[in-house]
Amino acid sequence: MKSFSGTAYRVRRTAERSKNTSVKNAVRLTPYALLALLLISFVSPLFAATGDKAMVITPDFRATQAALEILKQGGNAVDAAVAAGWVMSVVSPQSSGIGGGGLFLFYDIGTRRILFFDGSVKTPAKAKPGMFRDAKGNLLPYQPERNTGGLPVGVPGFLKLTEEVHAKYGTHKFPFEKLFDPAILLAENGTEVSAELSLALRENAERLNLLDPSQAVFFKDGVPLPKGATFQQTDLAKMFHLLQKKGPSAFYKGAIATEMIRAVHKDKFRPGFLGGRDLEGYTAAEREPVHSTYQGYDLFSAGPPADGGVMLFRALNILSHFGMPGLGKSPEAYHLLGETQKVALAYRDGVADPDMFEIPLTELLSEAWAQDRAGTIQFDKILPFVKASQDSGPVKKRSGISILVVDPRGNIAILTATLGDAFGSALRVPGYGFFMNNLLTDFDGGPSSGKDAASEGNITGGQRPRGPEAPVFLFKEGKPAMLASAYGNEEPAVVLLNVIVPRIDLGASCVEALGAPRLLAGDKGLRMEKGLYDQEMIRMKLELLGYKIEKEDTIGVAQIVCFVPGSGKIEGESDPRAAGQAEGF
Repeated sequence: MKSFSGTAYRVRRTAERSKNTSVKNAVRLTPYALLALLLISFVSPLFAATGDKAMVITPDFRATQAALEILKQGGNAVDAAVAAGWVMSVVSPQSSGIGGGGLFLFYDIGTRRILFFDGSVKTPAKAKPGMFRDAKGNLLPYQPERNTGGLPVGVPGFLKLTEEVHAKYGTHKFPFEKLFDPAILLAENGTEVSAELSLALRENAERLNLLDPSQAVFFKDGVPLPKGATFQQTDLAKMFHLLQKKGPSAFYKGAIATEMIRAVHKDKFRPGFLGGRDLEGYTAAEREPVHSTYQGYDLFSAGPPADGGVMLFRALNILSHFGMPGLGKSPEAYHLLGETQKVALAYRDGVADPDMFEIPLTELLSEAWAQDRAGTIQFDKILPFVKASQDSGPVKKRSGISILVVDPRGNIAILTATLGDAFGSALRVPGYGFFMNNLLTDFDGGPSSGKDAASEGNITGGQRPRGPEAPVFLFKEGKPAMLASAYGNEEPAVVLLNVIVPRIDLGASCVEALGAPRLLAGDKGLRMEKGLYDQEMIRMKLELLGYKIEKEDTIGVAQIVCFVPGSGKIEGESDPRAAGQAEGF
């Protein structure tokens, strides 16, 4: 059932359509352009990237360059985001790929509508409560028993998501099959191992070797490939070619589907339930975005089953009761930021698959709830940390990607994707070179004392798990003002709260907001990045309130695009804490 009624949100037209130029329906990468893609090394920019017409931000320079090439040849934001997504599956196979799920938040300048497309994974029909428990009813240890092998594999949705969004909003200049071309070039000709991939290989070597001891692609002589090594993925390129020739049907009910099912069912470590009907019956869903307001801005984000946008908006609703701009960068401001995280993010019940549950969004985002929660925050004491109900067991090291695109017409897109943990289930499909997700671990482990077996947190067949993604558009007076997203290990809602507050409440520039030191409230106290921890007066005052404070090198990875009022300029910044790239023209 639908979680709330109404048509997609509309905002006033902000730009005239630009005239399209005639180009060939292909991504033209000359040998020199290809060489640049393969050899260029990324260095974090000191200043925001700027553009008059367009902006692209991705976690990897190779994906950014592929998206820019699409835009410069007349493609739109959907074309560019999808092409960049496939490149990311080649250069960052630990974070995303065709074996996982994704979300697409889109502003269509032609209709002035903001749309949300849900390509998250679904449980196989045979999935059941208690599937992650042993014969005695005890929850299996998370790694490797729950997060590895065929058991945690959900029905992949990323391919269907990109196909369906492109069919509705992509351009005819770039047919869907042509958007694989940049990824195919990198997979066939080889590309360099990034620092992120190298680290993920080292951290997950045991899981990867457990399921495929040969690991010919990512290991050499039993050792994970180091940063800078060249690796080729011929099987992955073969799959992309097959999809170009036969379309997505080859994945959901053809040769690739057969091999996926075989791999999941015959997994020697922990076989799973994925079946042919599960794949054939998968569809992406077009849903309403969630909407809120803050300090004169309209905010839009992905709705359920993603809960990151809901949690971010709840936090901002609480902050709106305190006059954050007047506090500046004071100890009181950081105390308020930490306490808000505690009361806004601890209670996540109610967000689930809207096709199976009635989602009380009006209640979750109500002024009454925010006012009640704000009333619990005091400036002379701290609240206890309440662990979220879904956070049982060890902290998951979620991996993922986010791609932001603004095109010359004025369309805006944020594409997020994930396999779950790094390399997902660590199960790589033989002959086709992609990893399967382990996103069924986003559900609770199954019925336990005090839990209703029909709870939205428990596993039933055909259900989408809730995820933490929080892509967000900010509009002011009907015009795009900012877009942002976050990915990686930390809670996206918390990371974006640390970006939006400096930008909106403290008047920080795009670069300053992204670079501002971050604070995260947890069960052990406050975690602070060095730039904040080293401010002794602030730290001492917070410690006097009773906080236990830990220093962190970095907290989260975010991306931000700002539309500069009155100038027509677009500024984009990829988090200096990671190796992404922002570039505009």
